[in-house]
Amino acid sequence: NPGQSRQLDALVLRDTDGLGAPGPNANPSLVGRALADVAAQFPDADRISDLYFDDESVWLTIIDPESPSRSRSVYWSDGYGLSVGEPQFMEEDSTFPVSAVHVDGITALVDGLAERYPTLQIDMPRLSTDLSYDLGLSWRMDLVDARGDLAIIFADLDGTVTVVDQT
Repeated sequence: NPGQSRQLDALVLRDTDGLGAPGPNANPSLVGRALADVAAQFPDADRISDLYFDDESVWLTIIDPESPSRSRSVYWSDGYGLSVGEPQFMEEDSTFPVSAVHVDGITALVDGLAERYPTLQIDMPRLSTDLSYDLGLSWRMDLVDARGDLAIIFADLDGTVTVVDQT
């Protein structure tokens, strides 16, 4: 269980007695459904970048199937479905294979964190190479308590916690 990672022992919780809950946790079950819808509409889209999600929606970027030097932003929600933006020129290619997304790994991590820290919000997990410093392709997510941002968690693709950055 990634939520039992020894790396998380470094996390120091703050006193939040009397304060309201910070908000709903991100919902990793949406990721697989969003990727399936993208694959159905863009069967040749095998690389994505900047995948992130909250409790209702998933965002990601795909390579434009008609022009490999352009990208398209994708928004997906359960109630709305798929919305795809206009092609934009890519400054640099930071894409990764769709097959690198291990939905079971991020689900185990988010569920494990929610179980271990029921008073914290797991906010906006993001799979990217741009936000993970020198860690390569990694999950990055914020942990929020009733007082605000508490820490940033980095995890491998399988959900294994690698870094806890207490803010």
